Amino acid sequence: MAQYQHVIAGSGLIGGFLGGIIGQSARVSFIGRPNWLGRLAEGVTLTDYAGNETAYKASAEECLSELPTKIERSIIWLTVKNTALEEMLTRLQPVIAPDCIVVCCQNGLGAAALARKYLPGIRILQGIVGCNVVWNESLKQLQKTTEGEFYLEQPEDLAPELTKVLSAVQHKLLMLSWRKDIEAVAWAKLQLNLANSINAIVNQPVRTMLLDRGCRQVIAALMDELLAVTAARHIRLPKLTRVPARYLPAVLRLPDWLFKRLASAMLHIEPTARSSMWWDLQAGRVTEIDYLNGAVAEQGALSGIACPINKSVTVLVKSLETSALVATRRPLDGNSLKFQLHLE
Repeated sequence: MAQYQHVIAGSGLIGGFLGGIIGQSARVSFIGRPNWLGRLAEGVTLTDYAGNETAYKASAEECLSELPTKIERSIIWLTVKNTALEEMLTRLQPVIAPDCIVVCCQNGLGAAALARKYLPGIRILQGIVGCNVVWNESLKQLQKTTEGEFYLEQPEDLAPELTKVLSAVQHKLLMLSWRKDIEAVAWAKLQLNLANSINAIVNQPVRTMLLDRGCRQVIAALMDELLAVTAARHIRLPKLTRVPARYLPAVLRLPDWLFKRLASAMLHIEPTARSSMWWDLQAGRVTEIDYLNGAVAEQGALSGIACPINKSVTVLVKSLETSALVATRRPLDGNSLKFQLHLE
């Protein structure tokens, strides 16, 4: 029987990084935009903040601008953003064979459920990328700028052969963590991703944002609302960082001098790194705000929990999506943002 192949559907930052890691030990094909396919074909370096690195170069035949007419016996790592997910699933419908496995790697909530709706009969697993990745054009590097593992759903009936094939994502640059509580992990990752919107709004590097107590207080308020929702739904959040999920808001509210001392791991970030939502705003693209802060507000409403701060942040980001001045706006400090959100 033929070996499983790996396909990266959506070869951007995360897809390029995952594919480069998988490509260290297995054959992988990339489906994506021409600019990313060109970078991968020219060769990239994968690095992390701790100084680890490895090289990867895709062959010309592994770089595809369109889906093949048939995809069989493959692990399809679905790494498009939520905003492009429905379109990709529609394109996959006529070409995917029943012996394929799809791994949904989207932030936020609902991607796996949507994939099951569009691809009935296909095995769908959820994967969660627990780190941030940025592209350094001058160095031709995909840089993992924060700590975090790759969390992968572990069903009870997963065959040993598939476990081995999926383990190709395991590498010194990205540790693999098999999880039976993948829904809880998704909520815990969402808690961390709530800061993406604040980074996009204040127009500052992530590290600079975290050194601003006002910004941290806003992020803490967003997290408080999420924790209220998960408590109402009886979801126990796992520990994805050195600080347990329920204590993160308190840590973020600490005075600057104490935060720097007790939460130094949060500051192990490239000084210029920014969230993907910030990059989307700068490029004039629709953001994933509905799947992050918007999802918290929506799930809160379903659980009878008011989430006014997440709702207000969602509205604010949507207004920036349609602003002609977004690319030229000045940075915003945390106290000014608190005033806008009526947190004072």
